[in-house]
Parts: sequence; C-alpha cells; structure tokens
Amino acid sequence: MRNIEFPNYGIVSAALECGSPQTGLDVRGRTAESAFVSLSPDRRQVLIVLILAGLWLAMLTLGGPASAADAALLGLFHLPALAPAALLVTRLGEGYVLLPLSLLAAVWIAARRGIRPAGLYLLVVLSGRLLVELEKHVVGRPRPNPAGRLDTVVTMAFPSGHAANSMVAWLGLALLAAPARLRPAAVAAALALALLVGLTRLILAVHWPSDVIGGWAFGAAWTLLLLRIGEGTSPPFRH
Repeated sequence: MRNIEFPNYGIVSAALECGSPQTGLDVRGRTAESAFVSLSPDRRQVLIVLILAGLWLAMLTLGGPASAADAALLGLFHLPALAPAALLVTRLGEGYVLLPLSLLAAVWIAARRGIRPAGLYLLVVLSGRLLVELEKHVVGRPRPNPAGRLDTVVTMAFPSGHAANSMVAWLGLALLAAPARLRPAAVAAALALALLVGLTRLILAVHWPSDVIGGWAFGAAWTLLLLRIGEGTSPPFRH
C-alpha cells in the first residue's frame, strides 16, 4: 500500500549530462541539474507546472495569425505528401477515439490500483477536455488559411485540442497505470505519442505551431497538477 509515485526525473538528468565536460554549456547544465535535483519532489513538480504554465501563456500572447514565427514554422511543417499518414495518426487525438480508450484505461486502472485512481484519471481526462473547449471559446483565435487545410475543423484554434487531449490521456495513463520500474519509459512513450499527434495538426495545416505547443503545455500542466492534488488528498492507492 503506497501513494502514487510520480516518475523520477532521470530523463531530465540524462539530457543535462549530454554535453562535453570541457564546455561551459555542460558546466551550466550540471549546475542547473544540481539545483533541480536539490529541490524536494513537491517543489520539482511545482516548478515544472509553473514552467509549463509560462509556456502556455507565451504561446497565447505571442502566437497566432499576426505572428511571423508561427507563419514561418507552419510553412516548414505543412507537408501535403504526408497527409495520408498524418490523417491516420491524428485520429488518436479525436474524442471518438480517446474517450472510449480512456474508459477502457479507467477500468484497467480500477482493476490494478482501485476505484479512486481510476476516478482520478477520468476526472483529469474529462476536466481537461472541458477546459480546452473553454479556452478555445474565450481566446477565439482564428485558424490558418482554409485554403491550405488538409482536415476538417469546426472549432477555434488555441489551444490544439488534439495536442492537449492526447497529452492528458496518455500522460495520465502512464503516471497512474505503469508500475514504478516502468514508469519513466511509459512517460516517455506517452510524451512521444502526444508530440506525434500534435505534429500532425501542423502537417495538416489546421493549427498554428503556438496552438500545438500551447496544447501540449496545458495538457501536461493540468495532468501533473490534478494528479499531485489527488495524490495529496486521497488515501493510499493499492497496486
């Protein structure tokens, strides 16, 4: 019997250690790593959520139709030749795919961990979807030129629902369902899948890059925040 264990941050440490020992960049990286590792787990999680929230805010305020950077990056990623594959992968971020899979995942979590973590997972997924739709309505950012779009869309642009919802669903599943020894690998796989789904929205030219980045940032921040709150207020979860 023990609480949810959030993944250790070995991936972050490994990334910071990639430089050469002779470079100033490596020294700064090791200093940043030491400062990060010296923080308590609670403070690490708070710092990560704050960084993600700041990234979301930057994408909200700096991106969109008036952003030259958004337009230039969209041009780089808009690859019609990849549209058939992108249309297939992008469905992994659709509600009619994610919601049934999330329900199945909740049943699996309930069987492995108990009802509370399963309920927490559904809360994260459903509340995340509602907040994404609210953001779209409030922000009201137009999408890229309809002439270049390679998929049908009906809602506003910011944030990308596919990027945000896939991040929430897959990251939440990795954190709640994977055994502790496999959790870092599960988190890496979840992030990779969410990143891939988000990139398809750029290939299909239905979102600005800042929409996708903002979606990833919101999805990760919301997932980590709610799971941290759930970990602190729930009784221990069984394996």
